[in-house]
Amino acid sequence: TELFQDSVRDNLRLAAPDATDAALWDALAAAGLAGPIRALPRGLDTLLGEGGLGLSGGESRRLALARLLLRAAPLWLLDEPTEGLDAATGRDVRTRVADHVGARTLVIATHIRREAEIADHLIIIDGGRILARTERGMPAFAAALATLRPD
Repeated sequence: TELFQDSVRDNLRLAAPDATDAALWDALAAAGLAGPIRALPRGLDTLLGEGGLGLSGGESRRLALARLLLRAAPLWLLDEPTEGLDAATGRDVRTRVADHVGARTLVIATHIRREAEIADHLIIIDGGRILARTERGMPAFAAALATLRPD
């Protein structure tokens, strides 16, 4: 998710243009970002730089998650959502994604084991070719996870 040079409010409203401030705060709370945004002098009106400049990497990922939570999409496609985050922040973001995905289909493109661990199905692709498919509970699942980069 791209974050734009605009306010926190307007970055969130890209997903739900008619969202109330209460809905924005609910999404921020669910993403674990309400406290840090409330602590900013301008709160939702805080201006961000291009790419979320002014937020830490973890806060940028959480803002992207809050935006995702505002949109009633049946499919979430995430590309290495915890890449570059420390282990604790990555674990928190991963847990929040898993807790809020609900009945949606979640597709995560990743090389990182910790991200793939929440999957029900793994498809290993190399050079554009499917090398393996497996499901949670099958012996090959743990073996497939082991091929991915550790934290």
